[in-house]
Amino acid sequence: MIVVMEPDASDAAVESVISFLVSAGFDVHRSSGASTTILGVVGDLRSTDVSVVSEFPGVSQVVRVSEQFRLASRRFRQQSTVIEGPWGSIGGDKPWIAIEAVGPGVGHSADGGSAPPGDASAPPGSPELAYEVRAGRPFDAAVTRSPHAVDTIGALVCLSVHPKPSDQRFAVHFVERQPSWGASHWIGAAERELTRGDSSIVLLEAGGEYPNGARSLEIAAIARAKQRTHLPIVVDVPTIAQRARYVESVACAAIGAGVDGVILRTWIGRAGEVPRVPATLSWSDAVQLAEKLRRIGQAIRG
Repeated sequence: MIVVMEPDASDAAVESVISFLVSAGFDVHRSSGASTTILGVVGDLRSTDVSVVSEFPGVSQVVRVSEQFRLASRRFRQQSTVIEGPWGSIGGDKPWIAIEAVGPGVGHSADGGSAPPGDASAPPGSPELAYEVRAGRPFDAAVTRSPHAVDTIGALVCLSVHPKPSDQRFAVHFVERQPSWGASHWIGAAERELTRGDSSIVLLEAGGEYPNGARSLEIAAIARAKQRTHLPIVVDVPTIAQRARYVESVACAAIGAGVDGVILRTWIGRAGEVPRVPATLSWSDAVQLAEKLRRIGQAIRG
């Protein structure tokens, strides 16, 4: 709220308004010019506050300035949100690292019928790799891009990053930043989900987009969002990298920028088989990168 005093308002009139606002629990910042005094008021404003202040002697105008978003803002919650569950901790002290598993055993049920993408009920070709998938280490969770997420992939709880997930057991909602969105639009989209009652909201950075279709990791958008919202941010590395050889650089840059987690894509087909999806790492390469990202996160966060 901004309070504009009359040009001839006395110091006593100005102090009277300030005293009332401070006693009501607001923070007041006074700015005095050659002819006019303006009071900047910060706090949880109601319509009655505007009406009451308007009646004070010497007050010329009261302007209510509404925030673009509130529930997602750090003014509403200064402490960073941590979303915890069987999928691990998103927004905690350590980077959250999830995998999107792709391969012959994903997307088909054990009896040969079709299943929602992300269903790993059919085992991958290599017995050794099957054990590693079942163990899940060193990852925190799995993700699918389908609106239908299975409960688990191996030992890893599976979450859907689809913008409109359905039949999802775990209520974690990822709000993806569209290529043309700035931080304000991105947080505003999360605000709408919070207003609808969703509480486990994660911001998903999928990169800016060039005319030729190439993607870029928008570190500036991440930095602005981290300052303005308490919600955790996860980077969709495969979507931004687009090629396997760029995955490590994008993932390391993301963790270095202070994001709360990353998604990697890994192939769980037979050993030596060429992945049929771009920006896909072998299981061993994904494991090594995950361990590297944890070391970077530990070094940055102390």
